[in-house]
Amino acid sequence: MSAKIPPKPGKPTKDVIYVDVDDEITGIIDKVENSAHKVVALVLPKRAASLQSIVNMKLLKRSADGADKNVVLITSEHALLPLAGAAGLHVARNLQSTPEIPDAPTAAATDKTGGELPPEAVPGEEAAEDLPQKFDYSRPIGALAAKHDAENPETIDLDDEDEKPEALAGAAAIASKKKPKVERPKIPNFDRFRMLIGLGGLALLALIIFIILALFVLPKATISITTTSEPVSASFNLNASPGAPADPASGTIPSKIESSDLTGTQSVTATGQQNKGNTATGSISMTAQKCSGNLFTPPSDVPAGTGVSSGGASFITQDDTSFHGVSTNGSCATYASDNNTDITANAPGSKFNLNNANFTVSGRSDVSGSGSASGGSDNIVTVLSQSDVDGAKQKLTSGTKSDDFVKSFEDKLASQGEYVLTSTLKAGSPQITASPSVGQPASSANVDIKITYTVIALQKSDLSKIIEAKLSGQIDKKKQKLNGNFLGDATINVSSQDAKGDALLDVNIQTTAIPIINVGDVKNVAKGHKTGDIQSAIGNWAGVKNVDVKLSPFWVSKVPSKDSKITVTFHQVKSDSSKNSSAP
Repeated sequence: MSAKIPPKPGKPTKDVIYVDVDDEITGIIDKVENSAHKVVALVLPKRAASLQSIVNMKLLKRSADGADKNVVLITSEHALLPLAGAAGLHVARNLQSTPEIPDAPTAAATDKTGGELPPEAVPGEEAAEDLPQKFDYSRPIGALAAKHDAENPETIDLDDEDEKPEALAGAAAIASKKKPKVERPKIPNFDRFRMLIGLGGLALLALIIFIILALFVLPKATISITTTSEPVSASFNLNASPGAPADPASGTIPSKIESSDLTGTQSVTATGQQNKGNTATGSISMTAQKCSGNLFTPPSDVPAGTGVSSGGASFITQDDTSFHGVSTNGSCATYASDNNTDITANAPGSKFNLNNANFTVSGRSDVSGSGSASGGSDNIVTVLSQSDVDGAKQKLTSGTKSDDFVKSFEDKLASQGEYVLTSTLKAGSPQITASPSVGQPASSANVDIKITYTVIALQKSDLSKIIEAKLSGQIDKKKQKLNGNFLGDATINVSSQDAKGDALLDVNIQTTAIPIINVGDVKNVAKGHKTGDIQSAIGNWAGVKNVDVKLSPFWVSKVPSKDSKITVTFHQVKSDSSKNSSAP
């Protein structure tokens, strides 16, 4: 059996710990247990909240005993003395004062809150026996610490660096044999508790938000109503005239003649030819034969400017020709002209040079002539011909150019709110100007053309008002309304027209009438009701063929109570052909 190692006197093993006002009991216990000294002086602030409870005092005492620590509370607060006495903790007014265990409260003592302390809070004889008796507590803390080291050789002085390892090991072995293992009290994990409370609060908040969204934000409803449309038609005549009133009763509507000019320029190549040579001249003598009437009465004269021709060459007489010197031959008499008649060719050219040629006289089958002409010559030049101008006109007035102009003209009138009667569109006579003019020498020429188009137009507003008035008489206005585009559905033919803009029109229109359903009424019926109830209620309305209700999200079973959450749409279908009524 090994001999005991004699204790080596050492310096006091005291640790001073200053406690903050907001330190919790668990933190104080950790500081005591982690202290490297046997004697721990806890310097308490005024009104230390964590040590105002007898439970925390006893918890501190048990933890200190379990860690083999002697705790001394440094405080002058009288309210803590009974609690420290009940827990068996030493108290000193300052670090130089002698520590002592305050008087424990009697059995009838009460805690700070006014309630009776539990029996175990009042130390009896057993509690007195449990108090450590190693020190003379009438001495200061520093002296107690030195005496404690001297009386407890098994205590290891951590501050003595000269201690031999063998001695330390022996002391540790003796201490391990003498000291029984003390079970430390379990301290609640307040951090984990706070975390669980925080997670629970977040879960509760998420649940509240989800309930708000599920009940008030997300629910929506779409109500689709399919209605039947009844056919409605009308046929009537209209008298369109400038200045007439738009009167459905009298069947009159004001008209207007609109006009626009199509202009264009076409460049052409001259293809005509003209002889610019000299014109032949000459003279002929005429004879006239008379076979009826009074044979001795001279025939009428041949006036100047009468045409005579020979072999395709035409001439114009320049003088009046009279006849005399009758001679008879059986039943006919022959007269000779008083003198020769001068002639001039119709055009220049050498082909008009004739010698002793026979001539016929235009319009006088009883007169003939003979003679000669000379002096004609040829000088052929290129000129603008009428056929060249006609070709340019054809290009300007036909094809896409004219069609595009007419469409642009009609679109312009339509954009101004006018309904164009296209069947009354007319094009005026073209006005053509050629430069140079026809017959003038040229290799090419510019041909300008202008065509004025006119058409009868009506105001769309006047026409729509008259058509609507004619159709409205066929429906129940309280239950139905007309559907469709009146002007788009109408067919208008012009029976007759005149240049002043008066026209007789045949109007035919076929459209539909749909039931009148107010969106607000639909929402009022649907609010807070289920799908089946809504379909039964609205499905009985006049003109309603089908009602489809869609709720979202999937957990929603009733239509929301707010109008903004309800969408109403309408779809029209034509009624069966077997139905003849125009009202639902």
